[in-house]
Amino acid sequence: MKEIPAYVCSHIFDNTKPVLLVAKEDGDWQFLCGEEHDEIPIVVGINHIIERDNTLVDILNLKDNHEAERKKVGGKWKINKIK
Repeated sequence: MKEIPAYVCSHIFDNTKPVLLVAKEDGDWQFLCGEEHDEIPIVVGINHIIERDNTLVDILNLKDNHEAERKKVGGKWKINKIK
């Protein structure tokens, strides 16, 4: 897989919370825990996030300027257009 950069919050980077929110805005990927943060996101390779949670493969076809949210790992994704 080609290395694609993704923004992550500290919880995802530290692997202390699961990815529950994925956004693709203007071509940029974000993998987030879904909580509010006042921090600067960390950039990692998307493959490292997928290695930790292979259920994220299901959302890699997310259209640009859309987001997907779920309540738990393996849960059904709810996809919305980013406003």
